[in-house]
Amino acid sequence: MKKSVKKVIQWVDDKLEVFIGAVFLALMVVFTTLQIVGRYLFSTPFPWTEETTRYLFIWMMFIALAAGFNKAESSRVVLFLNLGPKWLKKFSEVLYAVIVIGFFGFMVIYGWELVMQQKMLNEMGTALRIPMTIIGFCVPLSGVLGITGTIQSFLEYRGNVAISDDTKAEGGNEA
Repeated sequence: MKKSVKKVIQWVDDKLEVFIGAVFLALMVVFTTLQIVGRYLFSTPFPWTEETTRYLFIWMMFIALAAGFNKAESSRVVLFLNLGPKWLKKFSEVLYAVIVIGFFGFMVIYGWELVMQQKMLNEMGTALRIPMTIIGFCVPLSGVLGITGTIQSFLEYRGNVAISDDTKAEGGNEA
């Protein structure tokens, strides 16, 4: 059971997020091209292309945000850790995981509240006339994917997050 759950999480983190991002990017190019063609040939763009591209971009960015934490490849604020005391460097991995999981937890909770508010108000897209809950759902979903990705990166790529004592020496050589 434990192995199959790990495989599913790894498949979502390694394959599904990348696939969704690639498909949405390709669709954005297609719809933007349609908008340009509409402007050029008909002197007016198709109204639904701009909205569709915007919604695809929102989804793609939230999925990419979560995917950035899968292999501890996200940016870190090393400056504060380098200026801080030694004990902070020792606990930088745990601190990183707690802060990131807290951020994604915030996204899950308030993202879900956003979706419920959109549902309650029956918000619809202007041109596409689709429920805005479909668009808003990317926020809590991204939070869940970010939490699983952060846990995976903490367990599998732990050394990539830690701040070593020689980073001060490296930073000093650059100046």
